[in-house]
Amino acid sequence: MIIAIEHRDFLVFTQTDHARFAGELLSLWRDGDLADHPRRSDLLFAAREHDNGWREADAAPSCEAESGKPYDFISLPDGERRDTWRRGTARFADKRPYAALLITLHGLNVTAHRAAAAEEDRDEWTELVTELTERRNELLESAGCDLATAEADYRLIDLTDLISLTVCNHWADPFERHGLKGRFDPEIHALYLAPFPLAGSTTFDIPVRRIPRRQYEGDADLGGEIAAARWEELRVRVAPWAGVEMLEGAATEP
Repeated sequence: MIIAIEHRDFLVFTQTDHARFAGELLSLWRDGDLADHPRRSDLLFAAREHDNGWREADAAPSCEAESGKPYDFISLPDGERRDTWRRGTARFADKRPYAALLITLHGLNVTAHRAAAAEEDRDEWTELVTELTERRNELLESAGCDLATAEADYRLIDLTDLISLTVCNHWADPFERHGLKGRFDPEIHALYLAPFPLAGSTTFDIPVRRIPRRQYEGDADLGGEIAAARWEELRVRVAPWAGVEMLEGAATEP
């Protein structure tokens, strides 16, 4: 799950809905001739499914025992997080090998950073990196693709993932990646990008549930609250970031 704080509430997004938003962004991408990309179908599929391994975790939400705070995709215990990447990189390997390759590159990107930063379970994370590297090599052969081509395509998955994470987490700090700059205004739910990669300003609706920002007594308490919560739509306007300067820690007003 992705959990943002808005006033007295937690906003709860599933990883599936976060990834769907990434896929919707990519489907409207006009930068870099994506409309005529020979692997466009697999790129869009991988964007929508890059976090598919989290389905099972999101279906059984849990919270930290002492604090009663819901686990999100960052705080979920390491063993369960590793399981998500094993599932997610394997699920489409037979039917969509190139899309599975892009998803595996995403898994490697995440787990390699985690292995480098881990203070505990470093050996387990390193073992997972080795597993995913072997899966990547198998999928390269199955898809008949070279690594440089796949990594070039993966940059679009990486970029739209970051954009969607920024919105769903309500991160207000500006970001820059792969030559694109952006920032999200959580007060008005507006995302500004430069250079603007879409055909024009547009609005997206992301499914979300709102639950009280409180200490939960256990998994059953949290799961019951989420199950009873009404589905809403977070309406996000995406527009050009006019007058943007190089990001040096402070955002320029749009």
